[in-house]
Order: sequence, then C-alpha cells, then structure tokens
Amino acid sequence: MPEAPGDNRFRLLVLESDESLGGQILSFLERTGFGCFYASDAESGKTAFIENRPHLLVLGTGEISSDDFCRWVRATNSIPILVIGPADDGAEIGALKIGADDYICLPLRPTILMARVVSALRRAYRYNAPPKTTNPFDFDEGDTTPSGARLPSGWAHCELCDYRGPRTKFEGEDFLGNPKIMCPNCKETEHIVFSID
Repeated sequence: MPEAPGDNRFRLLVLESDESLGGQILSFLERTGFGCFYASDAESGKTAFIENRPHLLVLGTGEISSDDFCRWVRATNSIPILVIGPADDGAEIGALKIGADDYICLPLRPTILMARVVSALRRAYRYNAPPKTTNPFDFDEGDTTPSGARLPSGWAHCELCDYRGPRTKFEGEDFLGNPKIMCPNCKETEHIVFSID
C-alpha cells in the first residue's frame, strides 16, 4: 500500500468498460482534487495500476471482470477497493467476498460515491496507519524523550513502559474528581513526560 500523500492528493484509479459511466465517475472524483486515472479494460488497468500506484481503486462491473481484477490486486496489495454495480444482493456479496472493501449500487449518486471514497481513504490511511514518530505531527525543538526520539506536539510518553500517545489519553480524574495524570497502559502516575506546545 503506498504511503498517504502529505498534501492529501490521493491517487485514484477508475476501471470501467462503459466510457460514459467512467467519465461520470472521473468528473465526480476530480472535483475534490484527487489525482485520477482511468482505464477501460483489464490490461490497461494493470498497466495504470503498476505505473501510478493508486491509493484507491474504483471498479465497475461492466465487461471487465471485476472479480478477476480484484483478485489480481489483492494478491499483492491492500489498498481500498470500491466496486460499483447493479443493486443486486448476489453481486454485492460476491464483490465483498473476493476482496472489495465496499459496494456502491447503481444508479450512481455523486454524494454517496464521494462519501464512500473519503471514508475508505480515511479508514486505510488514517485509522489503520501505524503510529508515526515523524510527520504529520509537528515537533517542538528540543522536546525529546530520554531515548533521544522526538515526542510529537500534544503527545505524552511513559518512561516506565514506553507507551506514547496523545496527551488526552493520559489525562483523567481521581475518585474525588481532581485532575490526575496516568499512563493508560501501565497506570503509572510518576514517570510521565509531556511535549511542550
């Protein structure tokens, strides 16, 4: 899976044999500033996929076998795959079984398409991303943990168990309602280091 772009200009590949529908999908997606690529058959789709390394794939269910293409992608990649097809339970279940992340029923509704694309990208590149010790966080000059690694702005570090996370995770109250600082992992209250904003 390619890294999330720093400028949020995600690359999307649309594979749809119906050029009219493919054009509609592209026009909807390009309005949001995504970098969009289009292919109308499986061979050009594979070439575009390899050359452009998309962050998300939109598959139609026209003449192209979306099942075969989905399996081909899933053999090496975990990017989000959205399938667009008829309002048919069998087709929807089949797409999800072979590796699609979501299924969008025709007729195409731009707002639903956009919401599903954004949701899939957020899931893949924000919620499921491994913790980072570099960007997109801003680091304060000289704010380091004892090991020398910089602590992101707004984060805290437990020196006892080495847990790191947003400062809000360390903030709480005791049984009397007084503010209390505690590691959410090991419950330590003494050895907590905060970033200085």
